[in-house]
Amino acid sequence: MKRSKSLIVIGFFLMLFIFMEVNASGAQERSIFQGKVMGIRLRAWLDVESQNDKAVMNFRIGRRTVYNPHRYPNPGETVKVEYQIQRGIPVAYTVTLVEGTKDAPKEGTKEGPPESPKESEKGGAK
Repeated sequence: MKRSKSLIVIGFFLMLFIFMEVNASGAQERSIFQGKVMGIRLRAWLDVESQNDKAVMNFRIGRRTVYNPHRYPNPGETVKVEYQIQRGIPVAYTVTLVEGTKDAPKEGTKEGPPESPKESEKGGAK
């Protein structure tokens, strides 16, 4: 009787240890990569060139990838990609456009819509 109770206690702690080990190995930390978009291939791969060492990294993208703002990035835009390695392949979870890309006007510049012509320049005489 005493022996069966001790086996049950040892088995419980063994199962607890195995569960904790499996849970820790499955939960990987997400990493961040920042660079310039080189292109998107087949709406499945995002190619990003690093700003520091000019290395190109290919990310797997899909229906669960979140884009901020809600659109695919254009080639030449700077992005920050939050990714995780799954089965040896970097999978992008979040793709965020970084401020100061070619689409956004820089601070201090007077870029805006073209001014409309004045009433006198329209050529209409009254």
